[in-house]
Order: sequence, then structure tokens, then C-alpha cells
Amino acid sequence: MFSPQIEWHCTQCGSDPTDRRKYCTDCDSMLTWTCTGSGKTGLYTHYYRHRDKCNYCTPELEEERQKQMEEKQVAIQQRFQTLDD
Repeated sequence: MFSPQIEWHCTQCGSDPTDRRKYCTDCDSMLTWTCTGSGKTGLYTHYYRHRDKCNYCTPELEEERQKQMEEKQVAIQQRFQTLDD
């Protein structure tokens, strides 16, 4: 799954591929992505890590990410509470 928020580029030769490949068809270098929502960029290999955490690329997962963050905060507070006792 690729997000419409992502633009793909080849930094080596400057081409903007229209298909979703890992390597540029013109110069065989690895493509880079730019998230138009967050402004972040990276290599093709890091796209999935970005997508899984980006609210612009996967807004449907925002509620789940928010819930996980709240659970982590509660767990941290509980650990500090037990250390204080």
C-alpha cells in the first residue's frame, strides 16, 4: 500500500518515476520518497517505517496509534508510582 501523500524521486538522475519501483529505471539507484504532508524524506527501504507512523500517510491508523500512546503513558506512570512506593 502506497500513500497518495508520497512523491517518489531519483536523486541521482533527477527523474520522477510514475510507477512504484525500488530502483530507478534510468540509472538503477534507489528511489527516495517525500511525504507531502509531513515534509519528511527518506530512502525507499525506510518508507514502510515512515508510513506506519505517519498520520498523513495512514490517517485510518491514527486512533490506534493514539490508544497505544496512551497505554504507554499509563504504563510509565505506573512504573514511576511503584518506584516511589
